[in-house]
Amino acid sequence: MKLVIDVGNTRTKIAVFSKANIFFYKAYNNLMNNDIEEILTNFPDVKRAIFSTVGQTMNELKDYLNQKITLIDFHTELKLPINNHYLSIKTLGKDRLAGVIGANGLFPNNNCLVIDAGSCITIDLIDKEKNYYGGSISLGLNMKYKALNTFTVSLPLLNDNFCEEKLIGVNTESSIRSGVLNGTIMELKGFIDYYTKEYSDLKIIFTGGDSKILQSYFKEKTILEEHLVLMGLNIILDTNA
Repeated sequence: MKLVIDVGNTRTKIAVFSKANIFFYKAYNNLMNNDIEEILTNFPDVKRAIFSTVGQTMNELKDYLNQKITLIDFHTELKLPINNHYLSIKTLGKDRLAGVIGANGLFPNNNCLVIDAGSCITIDLIDKEKNYYGGSISLGLNMKYKALNTFTVSLPLLNDNFCEEKLIGVNTESSIRSGVLNGTIMELKGFIDYYTKEYSDLKIIFTGGDSKILQSYFKEKTILEEHLVLMGLNIILDTNA
């Protein structure tokens, strides 16, 4: 069994895998050594782990894991099961890379478009020949709310209570919500329409914290896989066994 740890901008997600199957999943706001100890106690067959973080070093936690099991610290220069053509490999987000690897693992015979709706919204394409060149990075829903409040004098900071908004806002709050939610939906529609025309046999996969909200507007054309990045990290761990 294997332990996969993905430290994001807001939460840390952990999964225990047996081959390609998830046996345990949990998201933590503040992952501690005792949390790891509990998982390893409950799953004593876990022998290997992969650790991915977007920025924090978390050396104490890594040192603790290294004492218990074999640990791989994910970096973009590890052996990969795809052809990575991204020009600035050292600045490539690990979650973006893991996401397209996870998509290719799910649909190896298709071109895949990954829409990861988290703190940022990233849109990345991997073709059926396993070639990854890059994609797009945009503001996530909450980041848009915060930007409107931070960079203006009078616009309020709204919470993340996302719900369907009419296109025409009738007051400041509904106008902001329309701009953020409907604007993001139209933005994604443009990307989806473009890639659908350019690539045949295209699978479009939503993942990330806001994926349920946004994917609900494209259900007929897309797939929701909340654990896509964890799946990709698991494949990377197997590739570097």
